[in-house]
Amino acid sequence: MDSKLTEIPRDQWTILRDLYAGDRTNLTGYDLIEYFINWTPIDSDETIKIYTTDLDFPEHGRYILIHAVAKKAYVYLNTVKESLEELQSALCSLNLQTWHLICGYDERLKPIVEHYWAARGHPCKLVHQGTLVYHLPKSEIKKFPRTDTPSFYCRRLEPIEAGMVDKHWPYRSADSLELITGFIKNNISAGFYETGSLHGWCLRSPHGSMSNLHVLPEYRRAGVGSMIVRFIAELIAASGSEVLATVVPENEKSRKMFEKLGFHVINALYWSVMPESQMQTDE
Repeated sequence: MDSKLTEIPRDQWTILRDLYAGDRTNLTGYDLIEYFINWTPIDSDETIKIYTTDLDFPEHGRYILIHAVAKKAYVYLNTVKESLEELQSALCSLNLQTWHLICGYDERLKPIVEHYWAARGHPCKLVHQGTLVYHLPKSEIKKFPRTDTPSFYCRRLEPIEAGMVDKHWPYRSADSLELITGFIKNNISAGFYETGSLHGWCLRSPHGSMSNLHVLPEYRRAGVGSMIVRFIAELIAASGSEVLATVVPENEKSRKMFEKLGFHVINALYWSVMPESQMQTDE
């Protein structure tokens, strides 16, 4: 790690988290940092570190968080104050040579990621993979009807059920099971069951948004997706967080379902894949 970056000790993560308490709809703010404060590793190779540019981070809230799991790295970044040049410099000082994903950055941070891509010397064009951020006012949750029965019901997922979720994940890879297991183990989740058998689910990402919503084909168009969303929305609201969901723009069915339940779009976020390569520096 470049000397320009300073690691924030774990016992000071709450200081960084609290700088973002004023906006709980910020998906790289309070709830993301809170998630990793309470994070439990799956094995000894999984690590989480938070870096900043200087010891004045309680003033500017500038950070880069790196979650290393299954030989990959998931990178999150943000700043409270508009210190984008410093954040860009910090990102470009990374020396991540393995595959990594920059996760959930908003429109104002796209130039930073583009600069980082160019500094790594990739010959092809950077792709910002976009998602829409949906928000559900907590007052709307009270309007949800109760639809559980002794045979049809929702409950939290168990880590042992991660294999089922991973099997149906569009982004499944040889090492994605460990990531899915961590989501279930460390965060709120919901599964739909008929007489004890799992037929649909929804996870909550480290950002704090609903993700991985999936219903098996034989249970679709029967209100199961809405039932799962209603269940997990109550759990999220009870935790004190805002109820958020991320949906790719092309997924019209999910968008219509969320909008029917009272969700509305408040933002757009982006993800970008960084292939394995040597970091090029100007030095």
